[in-house]
Amino acid sequence: MRWLGLLLTEQQVSWLQVLKTSVAIVVAWFASQLLLGVPMPIFAAIAALLVVAPSVNQSLGKGLERSAGVLGGVVLAWIAGLVEAPLGLQGGELVVLVVVVAAVVLARLLRLAPMAANQVPISAMIMLALGAGSGPEYGLERIVETLIGAVCALVVNVAIVPPVQHEPAERSLRDLAHAIADAFDRVAGALTGRPEDSTRLLADARGLRTRIQAARASMDALEDSLRLNPRGRSLVARIERDERLLLALSVLSNRVIGMSRSIADHPDLDLAGEPTVERIGEESRRIAHEVRALVDRHAHADGRTSTMPTLDGPMLTSPIVVPAPHPEHWVLIGALLEDLRQARESLEAGDGGE
Repeated sequence: MRWLGLLLTEQQVSWLQVLKTSVAIVVAWFASQLLLGVPMPIFAAIAALLVVAPSVNQSLGKGLERSAGVLGGVVLAWIAGLVEAPLGLQGGELVVLVVVVAAVVLARLLRLAPMAANQVPISAMIMLALGAGSGPEYGLERIVETLIGAVCALVVNVAIVPPVQHEPAERSLRDLAHAIADAFDRVAGALTGRPEDSTRLLADARGLRTRIQAARASMDALEDSLRLNPRGRSLVARIERDERLLLALSVLSNRVIGMSRSIADHPDLDLAGEPTVERIGEESRRIAHEVRALVDRHAHADGRTSTMPTLDGPMLTSPIVVPAPHPEHWVLIGALLEDLRQARESLEAGDGGE
């Protein structure tokens, strides 16, 4: 039954999106019947189905792509109708096959967007199958019908709760922050006597890069959902705070990766009982706490929660003063201290944006 997994997915379209798509199809259908007098406005319904997107900006882009694809298909079908009789190609099936293949090749040569590239052969095929011998007026009517469906879908997407992809971005940032805090905790454990596999420590820290990329993608999706969206103006300040938070978390991720690499590069050093190293481990654990508190403060400031207390007050971390470098461990200690310094600066910058 592995083939069944290719047909199913765990990430389902929301019911709101299903409702909006259904409303857009119905509105486009009756609008086309009213304005054009066509009994079966298939092109309008298909356009509405495809143009309703997770964001208003994507809907506009899909509408343009869909309209361009229909125009290209109609023109190809019209040209085929002009040359069919002079060339003696009255077979019908051969003409449709040649036009569809030509549409696919033409879309590739013109480097059309995926939706437009698929729509060119589909429109040409439907035109030849349903509108053969109807003349150029039929093709022009299908273009207008497609535009009506696209416009209806765009209006519905704007009117019915324009979607804002804020929750996935917030969840991604919070997951990233807690993963970074866990990495600092592992570093603290490795420096304060708990046995830790240095290779696994570095591998786990490097895994944060994938989470950074996921958070960046979520923020990009959020910003895309706000373009041309009437709800975007009220969220500008909130987006700016999230961008500052992501920047701070990116720096913190690099710092904990650097600390993990320093530990992995010196697996043979006996750090037990070294006061400066123990202090660095303690500071790492405090930074882990501050990272978790940072995202909690952001949630509190944005009004996403009212149940947790306001986490104001001085930071728990503080600079470490080393009176003299250790004769054996000074390279490792110096690298760890520099990473800690930059981590503290990132935390202060993240709080400064509040």
